[in-house]
Amino acid sequence: MDLTLVAVLDTAVKIGLGALISAMSGYLLLVKTQSHEESKDAKNRFYILQEEKKSKYVEFLSQSQELIQSHLFKSASPEAEEYKNYMRAFNEVQIISSDELRVSAFNLMSDVSSFIFLRKNEQDIDLVDRMVQAARNKVSAFQKLAQLEVTSLYWKT
Repeated sequence: MDLTLVAVLDTAVKIGLGALISAMSGYLLLVKTQSHEESKDAKNRFYILQEEKKSKYVEFLSQSQELIQSHLFKSASPEAEEYKNYMRAFNEVQIISSDELRVSAFNLMSDVSSFIFLRKNEQDIDLVDRMVQAARNKVSAFQKLAQLEVTSLYWKT
């Protein structure tokens, strides 16, 4: 009878240890799977935000260039719908951008606004040319910063 009790206890211990090992393995597998899913979701959100940023940056750059080009020989009005749309695009860029890009966007908006509101017929042509060149240089600088931001790869933090 003593042997039967030892055999039963031995079997019970083996079953208990097997269950404990299975439970621990299941838990570790669940944690690893959940961590992987969270990482995958974060990566997907990152790339979705990258696409949104790219769209906003392209819109802001396009409007900047259109305003410069369409106001080479005439002044703009702050009440004009195209300027209101431009300011909306600028504000959208300001909200989603890094500080470095926000500063660049502000500099670009400032130069474009200064140029389009300038009374062209009352100014020296050299001043107008310098202002156009300054605004186009700001477009170029913003393009490069935007390119670096939207082409960056996801890094798990």
